[in-house]
Amino acid sequence: MVCSVRFSWVVCCAALVLVAHAVVAADKPSADAPYLVGRGSADITGPLVGMRMLGYVRPDQIDEGLHLRQFARTFIVADRAGQRRLAIVTTDLQSVTHSLYLSVLDAVRAKLGDAYGLDNTVIAATHTHAVPAGYWHYGADTSLGSPFYQEHFDALVRGIADSIVAAHQDLRPGHIYVAEGEVEGGGFQRSRDAYMQNPESERQSYAKDVDDQMTLLSFTVDGRPVGLLNWHAVHPTSMNFYNKLISSDNKGYAAYAVEKKHNPNHDAPSNGDQHKPERFVAAFAQANCGDVTPNSKLQGEGPGKDDADSTRIIGGRMAQAAERLLTAADEEISGPIDYRQAYVDFGHLTVGDDFTHAGDQSTSPAAYGYSFAAGSTEDGGGQPIFREGMTKQEPFIDILAKASLPLPTASPEMRRGHLPKPILLALGATTPPSFPEVLPVGVARIGQLAIVTGPAEFTTMSGRRFRQAVKQALPGVKYVVVAGYANDYAGYVATQEEYQIQHYEGAATLYGPWTQAAYQQEFSRLAGDLAAGRKSETHDAPPDVRGMVRPTPLETPYDRVPPAAKFGDAVGELEAVYKAGDTVKAEFFTGNPLNGYKPERQYARIERQDGDQWRIVAEDGDWEVRCRWYQPTGEKKPAAPVAKADGKKRAAINLPVTPSTKPYTADDHRLAAHVLTILWEVPSDAAPGKYRVTHTGAFKAEADGQVHEFAAQSRTFDVD
Repeated sequence: MVCSVRFSWVVCCAALVLVAHAVVAADKPSADAPYLVGRGSADITGPLVGMRMLGYVRPDQIDEGLHLRQFARTFIVADRAGQRRLAIVTTDLQSVTHSLYLSVLDAVRAKLGDAYGLDNTVIAATHTHAVPAGYWHYGADTSLGSPFYQEHFDALVRGIADSIVAAHQDLRPGHIYVAEGEVEGGGFQRSRDAYMQNPESERQSYAKDVDDQMTLLSFTVDGRPVGLLNWHAVHPTSMNFYNKLISSDNKGYAAYAVEKKHNPNHDAPSNGDQHKPERFVAAFAQANCGDVTPNSKLQGEGPGKDDADSTRIIGGRMAQAAERLLTAADEEISGPIDYRQAYVDFGHLTVGDDFTHAGDQSTSPAAYGYSFAAGSTEDGGGQPIFREGMTKQEPFIDILAKASLPLPTASPEMRRGHLPKPILLALGATTPPSFPEVLPVGVARIGQLAIVTGPAEFTTMSGRRFRQAVKQALPGVKYVVVAGYANDYAGYVATQEEYQIQHYEGAATLYGPWTQAAYQQEFSRLAGDLAAGRKSETHDAPPDVRGMVRPTPLETPYDRVPPAAKFGDAVGELEAVYKAGDTVKAEFFTGNPLNGYKPERQYARIERQDGDQWRIVAEDGDWEVRCRWYQPTGEKKPAAPVAKADGKKRAAINLPVTPSTKPYTADDHRLAAHVLTILWEVPSDAAPGKYRVTHTGAFKAEADGQVHEFAAQSRTFDVD
């Protein structure tokens, strides 16, 4: 059952937020602002049907529709002369690949020249597991990946680039304020046995076994807040691997809740000419969440009654903390903007004694351990024959691994370099490596804030060590945030102590037991270069794998409906009257949403009649609306008449509602007769009146192979 959105806490604090910021900024006119600030966002929602979802590595998790949309949200900070600038992008993706990063920079360069490049652009993922795959080059068409879809990749590039361009065009004199505070119940330690391997003296320095702090930046222009950017550590895995609807998960819900409050964009005429006020942008970025779960019961569930409810609860806690900090933020950011980014070969890096405390050590070529396949037990687990804590090589497992993903056998030297990890997949044993080893790392500074950027899932203690190292190397910095999942993706980073017992996080630490020390060494080096004003040394750029993978076509051959129907015809009848808490279910014959795929395409709206106009009260992407596509199965039989899009009657089709769970392929000519189910849970504050459900869709015609758009409406119904 879909949970109705409740924003009473938002309404109560709305005036306080605006008043507080007006007071803080009243004597700070924009003309005297220390920075130029800009914000932008763009829809990057992935293909909605037939795509393997990315995160849980489950071949049976194939998407079927939409709950919460995906966005790219960008903030740009520049000095008043516009000479030094930093772009920070937060994407509702499971990961950002370096190929995606490079292509976005190319697209931005084509529009804005060389203003944004490798040094001053951070593109990070929130790491939601409820979004489609299909944009990775590494691992394409293997058991660890999915087919590569160029259309999906290109759509992500366009959307992320558009958000950067929008933020650049929005640059205006403004102020930035910072605040830190607790997100109560916002995350839980999922690998406590591993965490407890860290030195007791180090653990006693911290009150909790997770970082529950949120660091928030408030951006103001002309005395009013125009956006917020925060970092908080929690996995977006509230939605479990049984879910088949695209969702930006708990961080996406938090952003949705805050933006909904600040952008009252519903209850507007649906004729397309409504005024759209300037958009408040809320980015909930990721931090060092490698061992932090939102699932309070530590069994892939909790604190809600189901995964959607848990998403709302954890996301709501982050949203409340953000609103509280937005009100409290009164310390102004001031000082220089600077940044260093470098490529580092983590597969072959010498790590000094200052960071290992065990003499010079070396990282090793990339490899996953046995317990990687076990998954995190606390987030639902993985493959059945594996368990966390496996430290001995087993020939039977090696035979299975070789059959699943043929890779060279790890050399004795490579095995020694990863001990006590038993190697499951020797990704670095191929030439070139089958997984990235030359990775981008960076440290950026905005006044008293430092942002540490890396392409991995850093555990709690790893992040704490990074923050200490950067503070020590960069005088004048008061706040340090660790921005993981940035500019590429390279597995987990557990501390050397955590690595020893080979829980999931340690087994997924790709470059051996000294990986964390290696990152700390490089972050410290870059921070020292920032402090000294010197250039940072960098490795050669990693291989550019774009164009090296043959793409799979996204679209299907055509769409068809049964002979007795047309696209847009309604399937089944609506009730005449609904009340708060009821679920309205409207179904329409439609095309496969892969045909004519556009991230921003709207599919469903709930509209209320207001005189001679229809006003939007909800649409797909809103919490109370869900969309699911399915293909009818079984024999098609005439049923009771239903209302058509044109208001006439036609014999309906009796449709079993068993959804397909198999991916679509370009040569599957059975791809026909899709039905879209739109569910709307009537919220408690729904105004009484007459309503309808509108579907805007597209289909590929068998006759001409072209994509045609259409619109359809349900019959009207009343809400009491």
